[in-house]
Amino acid sequence: MLTGRAVVLALTLVLLVFTLAVPARTLLAQRGEIAALQERTDATAAQLAELQDLHARLQDPAYVTSLIRNRLHYVLPGEVGYTVLDGRPDGAADTADRPSVDGAWYQRLWASVEAADGDPAVAPDGEPRVEIRPDAPR
Repeated sequence: MLTGRAVVLALTLVLLVFTLAVPARTLLAQRGEIAALQERTDATAAQLAELQDLHARLQDPAYVTSLIRNRLHYVLPGEVGYTVLDGRPDGAADTADRPSVDGAWYQRLWASVEAADGDPAVAPDGEPRVEIRPDAPR
């Protein structure tokens, strides 16, 4: 048997729950946003540290010289630079790298495209293959 006081208490509790649901949902959404912003701040701080490290390295003339020599293929006076195109010092061609001539024309075409796709002048790390010999005879 429900009394009037029990009904009023139940209605008050239901009203209290509905009243607090919206602020609680907002609080949880804001906490999620704060966590996302904290992750973004940490990523930006890590990127800033990398850029500061790069800036410090670029202040060293020896590092800048090595970048110029490797990326732009510059050589110092008295040096002779050689670029190795196929990775073999004798320049001998390897027949295993050539596409097969058997099959339909479109198979041969695709095989030649795949063979030409690899750049032999570039090492696996993406840097051009360069050999520098100091005081080589000209």
